[in-house]
Amino acid sequence: MKKIFFILFVTLSASCLAKQNAIEDKIMIKAYSWENKGYRVGKAEQCMNWTREVLVAACGTKFQELQTMQPWDQQFLGKGDELLPEHADSLASTEFGKKINLVEETKAGDLIFLKNTYGNWQPGVITHVGIATGNGKYIHRMTSNKGIVKEQKIPLEEFSGAIRLDSKLCK
Repeated sequence: MKKIFFILFVTLSASCLAKQNAIEDKIMIKAYSWENKGYRVGKAEQCMNWTREVLVAACGTKFQELQTMQPWDQQFLGKGDELLPEHADSLASTEFGKKINLVEETKAGDLIFLKNTYGNWQPGVITHVGIATGNGKYIHRMTSNKGIVKEQKIPLEEFSGAIRLDSKLCK
């Protein structure tokens, strides 16, 4: 009887792992298709729009407007700060997957969130988002590099956390 349960457990675990790897592969193929290309050059607040475009292409249209009203940086936001889908923190919530707290634990396909990368925001506010590529790197679109999508090392001092998306969110 124990053997049957073990086989069932291994089969289910392998199925879940294969599904998660398929999601990561889809996301990475779409993200890398943008590498060294411009994305909405000259326009601000485009990191999340680029990230969403990758997620829509990889996982479906639900990512066009999917957002949390309770991002993990909410305690740092001002009273008048509006939460919108184009903001970097709009997917920074455990309702979309497992939160990863250490850069070393990130894997390709995880959403990477950085704090205090620009502006006069309160310390701790998430201001940038990209997609982990593995080995402590991520691919992202920054305003400061004229809108070119690049793979770079994740800056440890600005790392706020990551989300490993729940496989149910990706078709």
